[in-house]
Amino acid sequence: MYSVLKIKSKKTISLLILVATIISPIFATAQSVSSSPASTAITIISYNGNDANGILAFEHGQIAFYAYAVPPSEYTSLPPGAKAYLLPSTYYDILVNPLNTTFGFNPFQFQEVRFALNYIVNRTYFVDSILHGYGIPAISLYAGEPDVIHLQPTLSKYANVHYNFTYANETIYKVLTAHGAQYINGKWYYDGKPITVYVFVRTDSTVRREYAEYFITQLQKLGFTVQQIQGNLQKEISVVYGSDPANTTWDILIEAWGGTYGYYDSSLAIGLYSTLGASDPYSSYYGLSMGTYNDTKYESPLLLKEANELDNLSLIIAQSQFTSAQEYYQLYNEIVNLGINMSVRIGLGMSLTPIYALSNINGIYPSFAQSTLLSFQTYYSITNGSYPNVTIGVRHLSQGSANPGAGFTDAYTDEIGNALFTPSSLTVPGSGYPVPFIYTYKIVNITPHAVVPVPSNALWWNPTTQQITKVPPNTTAQMAVIYNLAPLFNNDKWADGQNITLADIIYEYIVASEMSLNSSNPIYDSTASSVYAPALQTIKGFKIINSTAIEIWGNDWFFDPTEAVVSLFGSFNPLGYALAGGGYFPWQMYVGMKDVVAQGKAAWSEGAAQSKGVDWLNLVSPTDVGYIISALQNASATGYVPKSLQIVENLSGITLVTPQEAKAGYQAAINFMKTYGNGLIGDGPYILVAWNPSASPPYAKLIRNPYFHLVPPSNALASPTMYSVSLSVPSTVSPGQTFTGTVMGTPAGSTTAVPTPNAIVNIELLYPNGSIISGYKLMTNASGQFTFSVPSSLLPGSYLITVSAYSNTSILINPVTYTLVVLPSITTTTSTTTSTTTTSTSVSTSVSTTTITSVSTVVSTLLSTVVSSGSNIGYIAVIIVLIIIIIALAVLLFRRR
Repeated sequence: MYSVLKIKSKKTISLLILVATIISPIFATAQSVSSSPASTAITIISYNGNDANGILAFEHGQIAFYAYAVPPSEYTSLPPGAKAYLLPSTYYDILVNPLNTTFGFNPFQFQEVRFALNYIVNRTYFVDSILHGYGIPAISLYAGEPDVIHLQPTLSKYANVHYNFTYANETIYKVLTAHGAQYINGKWYYDGKPITVYVFVRTDSTVRREYAEYFITQLQKLGFTVQQIQGNLQKEISVVYGSDPANTTWDILIEAWGGTYGYYDSSLAIGLYSTLGASDPYSSYYGLSMGTYNDTKYESPLLLKEANELDNLSLIIAQSQFTSAQEYYQLYNEIVNLGINMSVRIGLGMSLTPIYALSNINGIYPSFAQSTLLSFQTYYSITNGSYPNVTIGVRHLSQGSANPGAGFTDAYTDEIGNALFTPSSLTVPGSGYPVPFIYTYKIVNITPHAVVPVPSNALWWNPTTQQITKVPPNTTAQMAVIYNLAPLFNNDKWADGQNITLADIIYEYIVASEMSLNSSNPIYDSTASSVYAPALQTIKGFKIINSTAIEIWGNDWFFDPTEAVVSLFGSFNPLGYALAGGGYFPWQMYVGMKDVVAQGKAAWSEGAAQSKGVDWLNLVSPTDVGYIISALQNASATGYVPKSLQIVENLSGITLVTPQEAKAGYQAAINFMKTYGNGLIGDGPYILVAWNPSASPPYAKLIRNPYFHLVPPSNALASPTMYSVSLSVPSTVSPGQTFTGTVMGTPAGSTTAVPTPNAIVNIELLYPNGSIISGYKLMTNASGQFTFSVPSSLLPGSYLITVSAYSNTSILINPVTYTLVVLPSITTTTSTTTSTTTTSTSVSTSVSTTTITSVSTVVSTLLSTVVSSGSNIGYIAVIIVLIIIIIALAVLLFRRR
C-alpha cells in the first residue's frame, strides 16, 4: 500500500499516508477556471531558529503568524484578537542506538536495557513540565490519531508502564553485570573504563534541549557517564541519520517529527519501526541501516530477528497481502507491539502547542496530517484583510535539501513546498482523510486476491531489463482503476508555463523505478529504494486510454476501496519523499536531475552524498541549478526525448511528446531557472521567485501562479474543531447505574467552546492493569450530551473508563480517564411471622468530590443493612469485600494526585 512515505519533521522519513477518497465519475466535468489563490504574493521570513525574534515580530504585528509551535509562556503579550490554532504539531520520541559502536561499550545493545528506559522517560513529566500541558503522552508512535482506537489491543498491554526508577535501575544492573560490566561507587565501568553514553542535544529546540537535560540526569542517576553532542538539525542529519550507527559516537537522540498523524496510518509504524523507512539505526535482510549501511554483522541475534519480523509484517501490509480489515489490524498491532518491545524508538508524546495568528488573517487551515498551518489549503485561501500580500514567519527556510528523489526531508523545506506543488489528493484538515484532487477515477475491478487479469498489451517497468516492456504473460493484480487527469491538465500548468501532460505522469513512474528497483542503474539510490521500491513493486501494469486518462493495475487492495484507489495512484507516482506532490516536475527537469546524479555531481539522498563525497542534490542551490541548466541545454540542442518515453509511445501507439514540444519544455525550464535562480518548477498555487537564505533576515518570495485554477473540494476546506469531554462519575457506582457527560467543541481559531451535537463519543471500560473489558460508541444529542450506563453484569471492584470525542471531520483521540468503583447490589431480607420480603438496594453517592469520608458513609450504611439481616456469614463476606474496595480506592486516589 502506498509504501512508507510521509512523516515530516525536524528530520523526515518516508511515509506515504494510507489514504482514502470519494468515488467520482471518471469523465466528470472539468473544474471551473475562475479560481486562483486568494493572495497575490506571500513573503516568508526566516528567524534562523531564534524563536524569540519570531515571537516579537508577531507581537508587533509584522508577520501574520510565526509558523512554529512554541509554549504560550514564551509570548509576552498577544496582539488584540489573536486567534489560537491547536493541532498535533510535533511527535517526540527517544531514538536509541542499538549497536555496540566502535567507540566503546554501548549498554543499549541489550534489549532489556533499552526497554527499561521506558521506566525513566517519565512521559507525564514531559507533557506537564516540558510541553506545559499541551500534549498527549504515548509509549508508541501513535498519539491522538484515529488508529489509536484500533491499536488498543496492543497499547493496553503497556498501560502500567509508568515512571519507576527503581525497577529500571534493578533491570539494568542485572543485565549489565551479567555481561561483564561493573558498578563501582555509583558508576558503571566496562573493561576498566567508564561506560559513556553520548547524547545528541538539539541546541536550537527548547523542548528537546530541556527534555534532554532531564533525561541526562536520569542516565547519570543510573550510573552512566554522559557526554553531550550539541548541534542543530543539519548537524543531527549528518551525525545521526547520515552516519553508520556501528561507527558513530551517538547513543541517544531526542527526536521530533511532524506529519505523523494519519487516517489509515500503518505507514507510520512501517516507516519508523521497520527498515523500509530508511531511518532506523539497524539493518535487516531487506533494508539497510539509515537506508545506507549494512550492519547485520554488528547486531545482536535478537535485534536482527525482530528487524526481519518487522520488515516481513510491514511488507505484507505495504504490498496488500491481507484480505480483511481484521487481518490488517492484527498485522498492524503486531508491528506496533514489536516496535514497542524493541525500544529503539521510545515514545514520549504528541505536542498540541497552539500557534497564534493576527485577528485580520483569515483562510488558515491547520493540517493534522501535515502538522502545520502552512498547508496547501492555507496557501490557497489565506488573506490579510483587504491587503493583497501576506508575510509569514518561519523558523528556517530549510534544514535539508529540495529534490524529489530523497530530498524534502525536513518540515521547513516542505512547508514552503506546499505552496509550490499540487498533491494528487488533499486531506480533510482535521481528520487526515484524503480527498482526490487532480483526477477523477473509475474502479474497474477490485478484490483482495490477485486474480484480476492484466491485458497483454499493458506496460510496466521491467527491473531486470531496466526498460519499459509489455507485462509478462498471465500477469494478474488485485485491482484496476482508470484515472482521468483532465481536472489537472485543464486547470493547471507548470510554473514555467508549459502544459502538464501524461508524459510527466508516466516519466515520474519511470524515474522512480530507475532510482529504486535495480542497484546497477546509474541513478540508483539505496535510501530511495528503501522508500519507493515496496510501492513500485505493487504496480503490475498501466495502459494509456487517451490524452488525459490512464488505467493502472496493481496490488494495492484495501478494505476501504477509496483508500485503495488513492494508494494505487500514489504507488505509480511515489516521488517527493515527505512532501505531498513533491514528485511533480516537468519530465524535462527529471532529464536534467538524472544527468547530474548519473555523472556523480550530486546524489538524491544525504547518505549517498556523504558516502560519495558529493552534493546532496538541491534545487535551490545555485551550483546544482547550474548543473541542471547545462544538462538541459545539451538536451534541448537535439530535441532529446528519453528512450523510455519513446518506447511507451511505440508500444501504445500514442504520441506523448514531439521533439518540438521537448525543446519548448527544455527552453521554458532553462528560462525559469535563469530568471528565478531555482529549479522548483511545480504546479502549485504559487511560484518561488526569490530564495535568499544569506540575506538579513533570510527570506523567500512567492507570487501567485497565473496558470493555477484548480478548486479544492469543499470537504478539504472543512475547518477542524477541538473537542473536550466532561463526565460526572460518582465516587462509587452500582451495576446498571447511568451518568451523563457533555462534549464541548472549540473551532480552529476560536477560544470559545460550545456544546457539540452529533459528536461521536468513544468509551472504553478497562481493568486496572489497562486490559480492555468492553468498548462503546455513543452519539451526543442536540445539547451535546450523552449518557453511559455501568454494565449490569459488572462485578464489584475497581475499574477505569476512558472517554474521548471526535467527529468525521475532526479526530484527535485524547482520552480522559476516570476511576470507577463498583459496589455490589445489596439484598436485604426482612422476616415476619406471616411473610418474607426480599429487596435489592443499589447504593450510590454524590459525584466527583470523592473522599474517604463518603466511602465510610457507604460502608456504615451497608453494614447496618447487613447486620439487620441477622446473617453472620453475609456480614463477614461484605466486610471483606468492602475492605478490598476501600484499599483499592485509596490507592487510586493517591495515584490521581
